[in-house]
Amino acid sequence: MSFKPVILIYDLDNRLVDEIAAEIGATGQYTSINTYNEANALDAVRQYDRCFGLLTNKLSCIITGWNNYKKPRDQFLYLLRDIERRSPLRQRTPVVMVTEDHREDLKRRALEPADGGVCAYLHKDSFREALVPTLHRIVFDKQAEDLNRDALRVFLAQSQQD
Repeated sequence: MSFKPVILIYDLDNRLVDEIAAEIGATGQYTSINTYNEANALDAVRQYDRCFGLLTNKLSCIITGWNNYKKPRDQFLYLLRDIERRSPLRQRTPVVMVTEDHREDLKRRALEPADGGVCAYLHKDSFREALVPTLHRIVFDKQAEDLNRDALRVFLAQSQQD
């Protein structure tokens, strides 16, 4: 019996969460946990912790977006990163952002390896083409850091062109 990698999906847009879950569920390769509020998402992160949060949790990836009602530092992504920094034995959980908000300051902060370390930053209207291949590279090919580095490089190149 083999276990499927677990993907946590959190966004305030319930329809978007369901669309993402359907997209990754259609592959048959992943198990998804759908959460529609931050409290449930944080509970899921804690439930998948190992050794009382000292070691990296068992989630293979988290897919989330921005909460327009919160300040940037109060977003779920940064709460997750604060939890992960508490233990030197814990590695970062790969995160994919699916959002319609492409403010340059938020995107830069999310992609910055020392800050958000997001692997991919996808638009909610066009995520379907890139989501499954991105998850495969993160989960099975273990290329989360490479994806982050590539996404940051592309973002910085686009910023310099503008």
